[in-house]
Amino acid sequence: MLGIIFIVVSITSLILEKYVLGNNSHVWLGAIIPFLAIAFIVGMMLTSYMKFDVFNIVLAVVYVSLSFIFWGQGSDLYHQKVVNKIYE
Repeated sequence: MLGIIFIVVSITSLILEKYVLGNNSHVWLGAIIPFLAIAFIVGMMLTSYMKFDVFNIVLAVVYVSLSFIFWGQGSDLYHQKVVNKIYE
């Protein structure tokens, strides 16, 4: 059950990252989820809520990487929208 909740929350946060936080003129808003994810994962590993093993480390690296990728894609969507507006 915890795995399903993790997957649903992860997908929701990544979609929010790409289409809301990263897709605006304030670039720093898109950095909220990746940096909160890093702080949350490090905090969970330091307090032993998350085991420090290979699977969890790979999962954390993949999620943080996807957060940064979605941030970049959201920023690209915003810039493409601005360029299209200029050339219309």
